[in-house]
Amino acid sequence: MEKIYYDKDADLKYISDKTVGIIGYGIQGRAQALNLRDSGIKVLIGNRQDEYAEQAIQDGFKVYKINDVVKMSDIILFLIPDQAQSEVYENFIKGFLRQGSMLIFAHGYALCYKTINISSDIDVAMLAPRMPGYHIRNYFLKGSGVPAFADVFQDKTGFAWEKLLSLAKVIGFTRAGVLNVSYKVEAELDLFTEQFLVAAIVKVIHTGFNILVKKYDYPPVPTLMELYASGELAEVLKIASRVGIGKVFQKNASPTCQYGIAKNFDAALESDLNATAENIIRKIQDGCFSKELDKEGRDGYPVVGKLWETVNSKQLVAAQEWINKNFRIEEV
Repeated sequence: MEKIYYDKDADLKYISDKTVGIIGYGIQGRAQALNLRDSGIKVLIGNRQDEYAEQAIQDGFKVYKINDVVKMSDIILFLIPDQAQSEVYENFIKGFLRQGSMLIFAHGYALCYKTINISSDIDVAMLAPRMPGYHIRNYFLKGSGVPAFADVFQDKTGFAWEKLLSLAKVIGFTRAGVLNVSYKVEAELDLFTEQFLVAAIVKVIHTGFNILVKKYDYPPVPTLMELYASGELAEVLKIASRVGIGKVFQKNASPTCQYGIAKNFDAALESDLNATAENIIRKIQDGCFSKELDKEGRDGYPVVGKLWETVNSKQLVAAQEWINKNFRIEEV
């Protein structure tokens, strides 16, 4: 079995005197910056002048130009969207890196698809949390943490792994556990999950809502509540992350529910699921998806826009807003 690295495995001497630069104060950047500051680490924020920069200032940080942060930092966390990284790296990072500094990605995408021409005189690594920024911060404040995948891409100093583990500790990841996973495996698994599992979930909910409400005239609010908006399914899946996807229904679902699942399991998602999954992973592995994503970004994300225009129908959005307004479901 793979080794899990915990707090005891990380030596803070590798980071206690280091300055950490955060490039991008978004979903990941804000959470990681706040956790680092709370752990006593000197943090610098590099961000363009936008709402994220305003948030950083509200949080008590001074916001610098990205190239200035790179020049002043020993460790740089590169936390902007994948498609924007190449341009930002070439214009604001590459020429300003100090020899022996460390560049860290929160996702293996750029390393896997070689979208960046990385300098040879620095340490380069991946530290990929398995949850969004809100949970990284919330769990940290509660004395816990979220798990992460980690890998060293380039070890110029000879201490890249030690520095990476130390960073993981002060952000809170080693509280839950850090697993050494290659950047290539992380990138491909992450993309596959988004394109296969998440796409299926969104489509099933959208299709079910439309059939029940538009064709069979069920009322929108209880329909959406039953499909997902009550939070019941989310709680069941959260338990599943601990006990397993089968056992969670065996132990928490009625015989009626279990029989309904069993009876319709083979017919669910009627298209050839194996073929769909294999086609998705092949396009991820051979770089086809990466090329398509680059084009989508250059064109202003028309495919993404069409998706959310379809999914966010007026009836569904109205039902969701009514639920949010009238039910007192607290966010955990």
